[in-house]
Amino acid sequence: MNTNELDFPKEWVELVKEAMKSGIKKEDFKKFLIKEKDKRENKDLTYYNQNHYSV
Repeated sequence: MNTNELDFPKEWVELVKEAMKSGIKKEDFKKFLIKEKDKRENKDLTYYNQNHYSV
């Protein structure tokens, strides 16, 4: 493992390695990551809105 890998969670490193082996195009992988990031942020926002009341 090189030192740059230590900066990322193991599951992200494995995801990138798997993508590299699969032959996915860089642009397609980038779109996937953006989509996943948006889903996670929306999920977090939905959770926050469901568990916090506005005054």
